[in-house]
Order: sequence, then C-alpha cells, then structure tokens
Amino acid sequence: MSFDYIAARLRKHADQKTEKTQAPPNFEELYLLRARILGVLIRDARQATGQDLDACARQINVSPPTLESWELGKSMPSLPQIELLAYALGVPISHFWGTSTLLERNARQDVDIDEYVTLRNHLIGALLRAAREQANLTPEQLAADAGIPAGNIAAYELGQRPVPTPVLATLASVCRVNLSYFLENGNKVGTFLMLQEDLKNFSGMSPDVRRFVSSPTNQPYIE
Repeated sequence: MSFDYIAARLRKHADQKTEKTQAPPNFEELYLLRARILGVLIRDARQATGQDLDACARQINVSPPTLESWELGKSMPSLPQIELLAYALGVPISHFWGTSTLLERNARQDVDIDEYVTLRNHLIGALLRAAREQANLTPEQLAADAGIPAGNIAAYELGQRPVPTPVLATLASVCRVNLSYFLENGNKVGTFLMLQEDLKNFSGMSPDVRRFVSSPTNQPYIE
C-alpha cells in the first residue's frame, strides 16, 4: 500500500465529515490510517538521514522491534517519543504531521559533474572579469595585487583554468566584492548551498528572535 494511497484515504475520511448525511465516523479505520501515515513518515525520516533501525532505536531508548512496529503502522508512539525522534533525526516535528516525505522533497536530479564544473568555471571567469572592470583594474594590476602571474588572470576569466578558492578569495578582496558574489544560486546545488547558509544564520539568532520568525502569525510583520 503506497503512501499516496494512504494519504488519499485519510483525506477522503476528512471530506466525509462535511457531508450532512454521513454515517458515524469509523474511528478504528481513521486511527489505522493515521498510524500507517505516521509509520511511513517515521521510516522516511530515518532513511533520509541515513540511520539504520537499530541505531535509531537506541537513540530514543526503544527496542528495534518497537520502532519497526511504528514504521509499519502496527502501533503508535506517544508525543514525547515523536519529539525524541525528531530530535534524534534532526527533522522538524511538523514533518510527522504532514503528508509528504523527506525523500520525495529532497529528491534531486542527477548533476552532470563535468558539465557543471565547466559551466561554473566559465561563469566565475565572466564574473571575475566584470568585477575587475568595475574596479577599474587591468589584468596586470589585479595579478600584481593578488601575487599571481598575469597570464593566470586571462585563463581564469576565459574559464580555461579553475580558480583555487584561496586565490579567488584574494581576487574578490582586491576587486572589492564578497566571495559570495561568485556563488551559484540558480540551480539545485546553489539552492541547497543558500538554504544551508540561511539555516546557519537562523541558528545564530537569539531564541526569542527564532521563535518570533518561526511563528506563522508573525509572517505579515516580516514579509
């Protein structure tokens, strides 16, 4: 039985509640469906974080058969146990209230490594040239200020040679731009990197600020 099928059954059960002539709710079926959905989400979170059954069970102090029973929808954990699962797996507890899986949301198309590197080197080269010209520097001046051979600048700007990150940081400084100026932000790799930076910044906020930002009721004040 697929996750989509179970979720559809639960939605159908909820829709039936709005019908005027509905029969008394079948709570046994409702709890069974919810247990199965919760089990799928628990297994999904565990697999998405690369934990095996035994290791995950140890972290929340339950037996592997108990955790497996949850994942199969044969029994249901309590709220404190769900909270411990969320903590152990590093996922938001709201994941367990939803109807979509982490593996589905995190699915990424395969990246052609060679093509990605080639395109990025050319884009970084073009950005470097634009930053150099904006700073009114010749290739020779930029090379001298960065302590590298002048010929390297042309090779970098044409995408013929990858720029080592420490060298790129120095070139960025000389051109008076931030290193993030060169970061990718238009595809799955770039989106992932930007999200990690956002999470890092969010984690550095005070607890009060994090609670304020996280509250849906405060979104109108932020947007």
